[in-house]
Amino acid sequence: MTADTMTYVLGYLGLLLLVVGAAVTVTLLAADPSSSLRLAWGRYENELEKLCRFLLLDRTGASIGRLQLIGVGLTPVLAFVLDDFIYLLLAPPIALAPYYVLKGKAAERVQRLEGQLDSWLLLLSNALKATPSLGEAIASSAKLMRPPMGEELDLALKEMKLGTPLDQAILNMSTRVGSPAISSALATILVGRQTGGDLPKIMEESAATLREMARLEGVVRTKTAEGKTQAYVLGVIPFVLIGAIHMVDEHWLDPLGSSTLGFAIISVAAVLWVTAILLARKILAVDI
Repeated sequence: MTADTMTYVLGYLGLLLLVVGAAVTVTLLAADPSSSLRLAWGRYENELEKLCRFLLLDRTGASIGRLQLIGVGLTPVLAFVLDDFIYLLLAPPIALAPYYVLKGKAAERVQRLEGQLDSWLLLLSNALKATPSLGEAIASSAKLMRPPMGEELDLALKEMKLGTPLDQAILNMSTRVGSPAISSALATILVGRQTGGDLPKIMEESAATLREMARLEGVVRTKTAEGKTQAYVLGVIPFVLIGAIHMVDEHWLDPLGSSTLGFAIISVAAVLWVTAILLARKILAVDI
């Protein structure tokens, strides 16, 4: 066995032992219910569970978390079996993609709900002119609204049928959606109901205000869209570049996966990449 082959084998064996050691350490730490790792993982699973429920998915947060752990754990094995360290690059997407995909879908759902809010308020205003009961007006407007607003209203109506008070069902909807615009509109409905105000007029004025807010938000999003696009492109470029180099010459990047210095370079590059992404997200985060 040549020196290069020995170094190559020892590098992968070291990587495999590192993965096994990390897995054993994580297992031992997670076995303690009060450990910080177990608590952090529990918070992560709860966040995934909230996203799944909000998106009305059949999967649970715990099942998605388990699949992530299995996927990340298998990437070093896959790289070792197929004799190509490029497969290690699958670990970051497996670890990050599920949460951010669900987060993106949830944000898209909230945006669609906000887009339907003014239409729903006008429907609710017209329904309140026909019936003084807010519950009946909500039920009437829910039949005319398309998803996702129709789905959220149906959930609130189901809660009321199961015995939840109307005010509490509306508050639950506000908490579930987590949108400032929707929370403000629902709070306006509750305040108007409790104080005996002219709800139809309040709903019409709220709808007009929301349309103006949506116009201003569109202007801000247009101004920040270019910067966000640049950040996304810069985040993807390293993976595209590595894939292109690997397609041109499969062995050009082999030194990174066959030496201690190579693994150190990969680790530092990964940390810098994650740091850059987080900083870009913080800079481009605009609180509208």
